Amino acid sequence: MPVRVAARTPAALAVAALAPLLAAGLAHAHDGESDESAVLVEQAIALIVNEAPKEHVTERIDDALEAPHKEGVDLNLVRRARDVVERPGPESASLPEARGLLLRSLGGKLPSAPKAGHLVTGTETGTSVVLDEFRPARGIADSGDAALFALSLLAIAVGLWLSVRLRPRYSIRELKRRTAAEEDGEGRKR
Repeated sequence: MPVRVAARTPAALAVAALAPLLAAGLAHAHDGESDESAVLVEQAIALIVNEAPKEHVTERIDDALEAPHKEGVDLNLVRRARDVVERPGPESASLPEARGLLLRSLGGKLPSAPKAGHLVTGTETGTSVVLDEFRPARGIADSGDAALFALSLLAIAVGLWLSVRLRPRYSIRELKRRTAAEEDGEGRKR
């Protein structure tokens, strides 16, 4: 059965042509960025913890300073943190200091911290702790690692020795051959 196509009007064609452009403009306008300074400061802290480049941290701090909703944030400390991040020198020295300033600007409590008596739902984590990245040492780092390595080698050696020492006298193949030969022998005697 043939499918009928609706009559095309100039208005429908114009709307159809502009729809992708309007959708792209709407998607770009919101961009998923918050308009609250406290949330943007928390995101800057997360960028510092995850070792993002200084430029990304500075951009997020600038966004926090320009955000329309500045409740719950000490902007003087945020400005000081931006100056610390932009200061020349190694990142390893300036970023932890900036993290401390940003956390103090929020009063020591992150906006994503769970409310008392509020159950965690959806994408909420239920915690306001931002931990540093965990990077365990590789290889033998101390005497405890060396002792564990030596014990594991000893366990392997003892296991190999026991497997040879406690090995059965005859293999399964040889036992099958003997039982088959015995059955043949008994069958011939009768």
